[in-house]
Amino acid sequence: MKTLSTISAILCSLVLAGPAAAAPAITMVEGVPHVLNGAAPAGGVRTVNLQEQWRIGGDDEDVLLGIITRVLVDGANNVYLLDQQLSEVQVFTPGGDHLKTIGRQGDGPGEVNNPGDVVFMPDGTLGLVQIFPGKIVKLTMDGNPAGEFVPDTGGATAGGFLALINCRSAGGNLVLSGVQIRPNDAGNGQIRDYFVRSYAEDGRQQAHYLGKQAEWVFGPGFKFREIDNDFIWWRMDVGPDGRLVVNEPRYDYALSVYAPDGTLERVIEREYTSWERNETVYKRYEAIMEGQSANFPFPVEREVEKLEQDVGELRVARDGRIWVLPSRQMYEPEPGSFATYDVFTPDGTFAEQVKVVGPGNPAADRLVFADDGLAFMVTGFWDAVLSASAAGGDSDDAEPMSVICYKVQ
Repeated sequence: MKTLSTISAILCSLVLAGPAAAAPAITMVEGVPHVLNGAAPAGGVRTVNLQEQWRIGGDDEDVLLGIITRVLVDGANNVYLLDQQLSEVQVFTPGGDHLKTIGRQGDGPGEVNNPGDVVFMPDGTLGLVQIFPGKIVKLTMDGNPAGEFVPDTGGATAGGFLALINCRSAGGNLVLSGVQIRPNDAGNGQIRDYFVRSYAEDGRQQAHYLGKQAEWVFGPGFKFREIDNDFIWWRMDVGPDGRLVVNEPRYDYALSVYAPDGTLERVIEREYTSWERNETVYKRYEAIMEGQSANFPFPVEREVEKLEQDVGELRVARDGRIWVLPSRQMYEPEPGSFATYDVFTPDGTFAEQVKVVGPGNPAADRLVFADDGLAFMVTGFWDAVLSASAAGGDSDDAEPMSVICYKVQ
C-alpha cells in the first residue's frame, strides 16, 4: 500500500505537470491511487505535421512487402520491419536503403512461421515471436540462429497449446501476452487462460501482471462472441524504466501502470464516451469473425460488439510519456488531420493532445511513432489484416502495402 508521503509526492508532481488547468483528482481504490482526468487536456492541443522522408513498397518492384505488422528502430535509427506473411524482418538504413533481411520461414534453426511480433531481446539478439506454437526464435543482428526462448507455463498447457500475441522489452523487462488453451474437464470444450507476464532470459516467469479465464463449451447453444476473445493485445507497452502500461477494460478509458515486479502502482483514467461502430467498421469485424469461425469444425453463431474498444493503441515514449489513440480518433479524426493522440505524463496527468496533420486514414492505415521525431505509416494495414483472416475475399484485390517514413515537425 502506498504511504501518505508517496501519495503526496504524486499529487505534487501532478500539480506541476498541468500548467493551465487544475490537477486531476486522485482517489484510492483498494490502496491503489486512481488519477481521474477530465475530458480536456491540461496543456491544450498541439499540432504537428508529417514531412515525408522516404517510402518503400507499393508499386516498387524492388521491395516486396507482405503484411507488415511491427516497426522497430534501433539506436542507430535503422528500421526493422516485421513481415508476418513472409516470416522475415527487412532492415533499412535511416535513409531508406535496404540493409539486410533477417529470418526465413521454416522449422529449422533460426526459422519461424507466421511471426506476430518482433522485439529487441535483453541479451542483444532479435526475437521473432511465433504465434503458434508460442515461442520466440532468436537471431543475431547478422541473422544467424541464436537459440529459442520458450516461456515456462508451469505445465498449464499440458494437453493443449500456447499462443503468443505480443512481446515488449525495455528497461530490462521482457513482457509477453498470450493465451494458454487446454481441454476442459468434461472434454466438450476449452479452458482459455489469457495472460500478461514478465519473464527472465531463461524463460522463468518473473511476474504475473493480469489475466482472465474463459471456458468455451462446444455443442448446441455455443456462440462465438467477440467479447469472450477480447484482451489487451495491442493495448500494452513497456516504458524505459521497465514499467508496464496496459488498458485492461475494453469499455473503460483506464491505463494501469505496473512496476516490473507486478505491483499495480496507479490507474490513469480519463472521461470518455465509448464510440459506437458505424456500418463499415461493424462489417469489418463481422468479416474477421467469420474468417476465425471457419476454424471450428461445426457451424457457429457469431456475436459482434456494437461498440469499439475505448483505447485503440498505446505506447510509452522514451521520455516516459504515454501516447494513446482513442477509438473515436481512429475512426472519426478531425477534418484535415490523420488523428489526434492523447498524451499523459508518467504520473498520470492528461497533459496535452497532439493533432497529427498529414495524409492517410487511421481506420485503414497504421501510424507507428518512433523516438527521435520519426513516424512510419503502414498503408492498407487493416485491410491486409482482414485479408489475412481468410474472410476479406481475394487478397490480390488489395493495394500493395507501402511503408512511409515521416519526420514529425
